[in-house]
Amino acid sequence: MKNERSGGFKPVVTKKIYQEILEQFVEMIIAGKLVTGQKLPSERELVDIFNVSRPSIREALRVLEIIGLVEIQSGGGAYLTELNIAPFINLISPLLFLKKDFHLELFDLRELIERRALDLLGERIEDAYLVQFGEIIERMKEALAADDPEMGAEADIAFHKTLVLASGSYILQKTLDLVVTLLEHSIRGSRTLVLQNEEDSAQLYEDHQAIYLALKAEKMAEAARLVKAHLEMVRRLYRDRSGEE
Repeated sequence: MKNERSGGFKPVVTKKIYQEILEQFVEMIIAGKLVTGQKLPSERELVDIFNVSRPSIREALRVLEIIGLVEIQSGGGAYLTELNIAPFINLISPLLFLKKDFHLELFDLRELIERRALDLLGERIEDAYLVQFGEIIERMKEALAADDPEMGAEADIAFHKTLVLASGSYILQKTLDLVVTLLEHSIRGSRTLVLQNEEDSAQLYEDHQAIYLALKAEKMAEAARLVKAHLEMVRRLYRDRSGEE
């Protein structure tokens, strides 16, 4: 008798067990039979549904977690999440940073993403995002006054993420999901070098404030120019202080 708890899954018969399980999960998501936020069957139930061992189920769930499709809560089961591969990017990022000049290439990627985001904003930005930018600028000001590089780095990251999110582009937001961890590494790393003296720290604050004011005044071309100049400044300081060409 067919297992009524299967919900559309089918027993695994291939040797690459965890891959077959992953493929079935993807198929179920595409078919709309699994939706974001849905709690998955327990390990014991999945063992019966797929007709495989518990270690195979755990391996598959672990891979699903790494690639950002499943969130496993301690003692609370596994839940399907909105695709978020940041954990995977975080896992491999040390290997990427081994590549010579990777930091500098990342600045180029940031500029492409952020300038495209500005293009998509059109003539104005939603008030809700302006409020967020204003709050971020205040945090940057507080960090500068308190000489708190960590607080400043977090505000810097939030500023650039908000700029992309404000574009309303799903593909840019998903691209951001791919690179956000690298952006965080880039911004934190560059700020560590840039914040070696108070003048540069103040310059970073002034750059972001100028971008915010241009957005608020609906001067999108000026905002794009300021973003480009800001990233070039940080790139130059990073190159000079890191010794990278």
